[in-house]
Amino acid sequence: MRIVLALVVPVLIVLLVIISINSLTPPESIRLAAGSKGGGYWQVGLRYQSKLARNDIRVELVETAGSIENIQRLVDGDVDVAFVQGGLDLPSGHDLQSLGAIFPEPLVIFRHVSANVSRYPGEWQGLKLAAGQVGSGTRAAAIALIEAAGMQNSGIELVETGGSDSIAALRAGQADAALFVAPLDAPYLKEALLDPELELVQLALVDAISFNFNNAHSAVVPAGAATLDPPVPAQDVKILTLTASMIAPSDLHPAVIDRLVHAANKLHADRTVLQEAKEFPNTNSPPAAMNDVAWHMITSGTNVLHDFFPFWIAAQFGRVLLLLLPLLFLAPLLRVVPSGYVWFQNRRVWRHYQRISALEVEMHNASDIDEVDVIAKKLDEVAETLASLKLPLAYRQKAYDARLHIDLIRTEIERRRTA
Repeated sequence: MRIVLALVVPVLIVLLVIISINSLTPPESIRLAAGSKGGGYWQVGLRYQSKLARNDIRVELVETAGSIENIQRLVDGDVDVAFVQGGLDLPSGHDLQSLGAIFPEPLVIFRHVSANVSRYPGEWQGLKLAAGQVGSGTRAAAIALIEAAGMQNSGIELVETGGSDSIAALRAGQADAALFVAPLDAPYLKEALLDPELELVQLALVDAISFNFNNAHSAVVPAGAATLDPPVPAQDVKILTLTASMIAPSDLHPAVIDRLVHAANKLHADRTVLQEAKEFPNTNSPPAAMNDVAWHMITSGTNVLHDFFPFWIAAQFGRVLLLLLPLLFLAPLLRVVPSGYVWFQNRRVWRHYQRISALEVEMHNASDIDEVDVIAKKLDEVAETLASLKLPLAYRQKAYDARLHIDLIRTEIERRRTA
């Protein structure tokens, strides 16, 4: 029995450790929906890819038309995490969670210097507006802006092109204006700002429009924000901004969430034209319920455990304890089991000793031969019960000792009968 336990116990412990580690360690790779290749989200995705690679998590960037398709990919289970533009509604019933608002996105409109585009959206009747591909957040923002301005039936034509193609459409006269929603470091935004043929449209009534535009805010881009000589833009410009968030399914591994939020803290916390230092990432007005791991990391930062344990343990220390508790109690428990087995087998014999002792006392107190015969009969019954016990070989010695005790009493009985 001890040999079996000596072999089984280490195997059980090793299996439990393997199961625990497999449950705690993050997957080797994740898929991130990152918009069009070369676009603003794609550039941000490359930075996340580099950060997570340091923890041996490979980030595969998945090309999409934009935020609308990103959301659909999440719902379909095609990706593990996605960047989603602010102001978009997430479908209910799919248990998506926010990993935090990560950066502000300017909503800006450019025109060719020769085009006549009013500062007032209410005067855009018949305008050809380059507004991103179907499935992009830019197109959804353009529709929301038109609705906020009350211009749904004004003949505005949305040209299906985005990014650098929108700039080319402005130059070719295929569009009167182009709307962009993108991170500040999106290559095509810089291209548009520095192109002398293009001009940033300074929208009027920005604050009023933001009240009618879901999740939109107003911000001021200071003169010279792009370049100082010459200053671009030439003067302060008030623009609309949306807030991009990182969205994931609720079952995304906690260790992956830990690394994604850790990367967000490193990548988006610096002061920029549109934000103060440490303003992002944040948990303000998420498009979905905040993930608990993300919420704690954003509001409290990494805990002290990150200084002593691998990130995948520190991120889910509670789960580690729950998994290790059985191991902590297993060794003492396995020591009790053999002792309990020995006690059980010995008890099968010991429980008859009380009867044997009682019969011995009765025999010494017997006053006539009839009482002795009754005691002898009872003693034979006990002997038969002991003989019928099917004990393991290692525990038969106790039964032999009990039967020897019975034989001693029988000897005394025969002596009393003879006397």
